[in-house]
Amino acid sequence: MDSKLPHEMTLEILSRTTLKTFDTIVSTNKEFSKLKYDPYFLDLYKQRNNVVSGFLVQYCDRGLSYFKEFAPSQESTDLDLGFLPRDARILATSEQGIMVFETPHRKRHRLVLYHICKPATKQVAALPNPKTRYLTEKVAIVVVGSNPLRYKILRLSQRPNTCYTTYCCEIFDSATFAWKTLDDVMLPYCVFFTTSQPINIGGSIYMPLTNNDVLKFDIYSDKWTMFPLRVPSNPDHPFHDLKIVKFEGKLALAYKPQNGRWEIWVGAMNEAWERKYVFEEKEDTKGISFGLDSFYDSDTGVVVDYNTFVFYKFKKGDSMSKIRLSGYVRDNYVFGFRSDFEPVDLRWFWVVDGGGGGDNGRGGWRWRSTVEVGG
Repeated sequence: MDSKLPHEMTLEILSRTTLKTFDTIVSTNKEFSKLKYDPYFLDLYKQRNNVVSGFLVQYCDRGLSYFKEFAPSQESTDLDLGFLPRDARILATSEQGIMVFETPHRKRHRLVLYHICKPATKQVAALPNPKTRYLTEKVAIVVVGSNPLRYKILRLSQRPNTCYTTYCCEIFDSATFAWKTLDDVMLPYCVFFTTSQPINIGGSIYMPLTNNDVLKFDIYSDKWTMFPLRVPSNPDHPFHDLKIVKFEGKLALAYKPQNGRWEIWVGAMNEAWERKYVFEEKEDTKGISFGLDSFYDSDTGVVVDYNTFVFYKFKKGDSMSKIRLSGYVRDNYVFGFRSDFEPVDLRWFWVVDGGGGGDNGRGGWRWRSTVEVGG
């Protein structure tokens, strides 16, 4: 549908909706969907609503402890992570404020326990363990329904002693509250996952590989596809750095030619990439090892420089907001995060009534909720 309201009135109305309502509205309208990444609207929305947004940052010491901090965006409410166990390891987050983490088993060595959590409300619920105990390689979570909350978790674990890089693939669905094992994923010889976090766009999970291909998983059909990045190439100027990112809700390529500046190319599988923006490296970026790790909005890039987290506004004045962290951070330990403070039911799932129960003694499906709240 097309909005017939003046733009200012549209902003006024949408900036006063709940986060759940806002997400529902923008998913049905291309014009409204751009507001999710508009810097002015995001700041206005955070001023009028109790919303937390930014990045969860995690780093580990030489032992088994994981230190967790929150790097808030401008105008964001702060987030208390002190309720999480010190040995909790963040595995994945969603745009709806849901997080997956693991903790070591207290009695069984090398066994971990999985948990689902909404950090803003300090709600935590235990998950059943995956069926396999191979080393976890990648985890992603996608919220597929909001009323009631329904989510799916993708877990890839590496099978040992195989000629090729073979990964066991498992899916957890909160509707059944169980893990399902899919066919193994086999990568080409000597090809591996990069350290980057998986990217979720519209229910598709993208994971870059070391040969510049991208592995894509559709959370609704449980189907895998692989496609090349089709890097913009110039034989006289080979690229120096390359990574896939999420930019304005689309799959994008952050690309840096040798002796050049970062460029943003937007595209999709089997489509040509279109250059959207070329960075200008300004004087005030000399205080950091200038790179590009993620995007917060259409005007703000994210740079992780050792123990400094930087929000870099590259389109408007080149302003920088630096957050000093307590330790050195790697890019695979940075998670985008956005949430309201409304409690949710983390463990809604289907159960089967027996023949002696239910209406008129007939069996059938019904919803059951077993919420656990921590902190």
